[in-house]
Amino acid sequence: MADTGHMDAAVVSDSDRGRHRKSHLLGLIPGFVYILALFIFGQLFFSDPRATIFNFGGYRLAWVEVLLVAAAIMAMAEQIKVATPGVNNTTEVLLMGAIAIIQVVLFALAAAKVQSLAIFDNTEFLLLTIINMAQTAVAYQINAATLMRTISSGA
Repeated sequence: MADTGHMDAAVVSDSDRGRHRKSHLLGLIPGFVYILALFIFGQLFFSDPRATIFNFGGYRLAWVEVLLVAAAIMAMAEQIKVATPGVNNTTEVLLMGAIAIIQVVLFALAAAKVQSLAIFDNTEFLLLTIINMAQTAVAYQINAATLMRTISSGA
């Protein structure tokens, strides 16, 4: 077999790319809305979020640990959600940012001792807020990079 010194080009049509836009409203809801709902549920349901709720072969897990792992996984999933080349996910990133801002405001008001928001005045919520702010910043950068790549390729 002769080596011609170049790669064979692949022809890809728009139908092959697998583009799909989220046609329903639930697809636009940022994942941290669900994490926020889980946090509120946990605050109301568990009297001590650091108490052990699972014990697997000597490995003890508290509610707060489960929640933080869920938040980290959600952060990675949110970044994957906006990394689709050729798709403008600016709306999704802006909604993620809105949730992060809401979390910052909730934490700030709770830290200022607004009594009705006292459940947000704790280390767990601060960590969730930091995770969300970091993932939103990364998601913004990923979306911008994929858009720039799409624009520069002329797609």
